[in-house]
Amino acid sequence: MRLSVKGFSLVEIMVGLALGMIAMTVIMQVYSVSEGQKRSTTSGGDAQTNGAVALYLIERDTRMAGWGLGTSAFENCTSAFTYCDDILKCGSNKGPLGGFSFSSVKVTDGDAGPDQIAAKFFANPNLDTFRYPSATQISKNMPQSSSELNVGTTSGCAVGGMVLVSQGNECTLMQITQVQGEALKIQHNPGEDGPYNPPASYQNDNDWPAYTEGATVACFAPAAGFPIFERSYSIDTTARQLKRYDNSVSATPVTEVVSPEIFDLQVQYGIADAGTQVVSAWRDAKVDAATGTDWSNPALADWKRIKAVRIAVLARSTQYEKPAVGAACSASNPTMDTTVPAVIKDNKWSTWARFDTTNYPRDWKCYRYKVFETVVPLRNVMWGNL
Repeated sequence: MRLSVKGFSLVEIMVGLALGMIAMTVIMQVYSVSEGQKRSTTSGGDAQTNGAVALYLIERDTRMAGWGLGTSAFENCTSAFTYCDDILKCGSNKGPLGGFSFSSVKVTDGDAGPDQIAAKFFANPNLDTFRYPSATQISKNMPQSSSELNVGTTSGCAVGGMVLVSQGNECTLMQITQVQGEALKIQHNPGEDGPYNPPASYQNDNDWPAYTEGATVACFAPAAGFPIFERSYSIDTTARQLKRYDNSVSATPVTEVVSPEIFDLQVQYGIADAGTQVVSAWRDAKVDAATGTDWSNPALADWKRIKAVRIAVLARSTQYEKPAVGAACSASNPTMDTTVPAVIKDNKWSTWARFDTTNYPRDWKCYRYKVFETVVPLRNVMWGNL
């Protein structure tokens, strides 16, 4: 009597394993491609969001830049007299106030690296009382530059606040140490309560002006430890993050991360011819080779010609794109895409911005990038008809 044997033979088992392995290989390939596409799409969306947020924040503050002080208060100034007696109290070394200007926007050229842009305000942008400052005139000639101010009204002028006095082509920045409401007088004494006010001897030695009846007086509140409020944006080139510096939050300026995976920031000034409002040229914040004008530190007269800025933000995806077999993510590897030069321009990424990849990580080509661009009119300059 023969016994029947049930089961699979070794050959059948081997064939089944082979088919299973082939099927698993196909499934894993499909999964890998699908997952890669999903991650690329997701990281591309992240880059889109990060770049859009970064550009929105910069654009919003730039559009508000210059708010809080009527341009008529300094429209004719070509000479500014300022002072600081302690870097801890007024943000500068003893002497002329470092970095102070009447510009609404200040761009710092990064050369081969990212640029920086700062929006300045003459009122706290975080408060609901973000309003136009008090303005009046001197009602009696000043015997000397250190004399108290006799004004038409003291409304809106408070102890600790700032005063900008202008007449002709001269402007002087002072700090209020005492207000006599009934007598209509404003004092600006040096010392502990007036770090922006120099001693009389300093004023005499440096020919500070004494103003006469009719000079314009504008009062505004200062930031803590600084004469004006400022929000500036820059790129942390190590962490590749967009950071914002804000001196309106507290006495200790706050630097915060506002958007990750931001690789570069390029900014240019829109320059109009003197006496006009139409932008005729775009310039980096450095010496203009054609005219010799230093746009990194322009004269007061040249500040009036800055009517707009254009901004380009470069955002990177977080998804690493694996290179082809035998290739490497290195700009010097001949197997990589050689159509992208070290300085990316000529409509490859931007219509105008130059992104210098010299200091980018060596594997920068293994990621996806998105450029966000905009032109921002400096509306407070335009409305002031400077």
